[in-house]
Amino acid sequence: MQNFTAEAHLDRLVRADPAITAHIERELRYGQTRWTEVWLACVMALFGAGLLADGDTFSAPAFRVVRFFVGEDAAGAAGVAVGAARLGALWRHGGRRRSPLVRVAGCATGFLFYTGLALGFVLAFAAVPTGLICGVLAAAELHASGRSARDAVACDSLGLRQRRRVRDQPPS
Repeated sequence: MQNFTAEAHLDRLVRADPAITAHIERELRYGQTRWTEVWLACVMALFGAGLLADGDTFSAPAFRVVRFFVGEDAAGAAGVAVGAARLGALWRHGGRRRSPLVRVAGCATGFLFYTGLALGFVLAFAAVPTGLICGVLAAAELHASGRSARDAVACDSLGLRQRRRVRDQPPS
């Protein structure tokens, strides 16, 4: 059994009510998921800022496939914009009922961003670590989107459970 506090008598009280225990566990899991998303959004925004900085990053041979599809300024602007939007959404709407839907959309966008970079590096036969890092970030985004989707179900973000309760109530 998990201890929530350093005080044994408080832990006994928490375990006595399963609703409180479930609420605490849900809040702990929710916070851990959001911090993962915050760090992934920071990495995306910083990567975009690095592309927007002086220098011609996309002139490197590793970026030739990525450069074929998108310019350096466009990729940098997209990285900064999406990363900043995700950070803003996590900060502003982090604890609200509909926020898991925004988080899922942000994770899906991050997954596409990092997958595109990883594929570009792999197809350009770039150094393995470069594509591998982007692949790991894409996998982290995919994992975070799954956890966000579970939070959306737990929070009833689409209101499906509420509509079902209303529908299944006997007429008065």
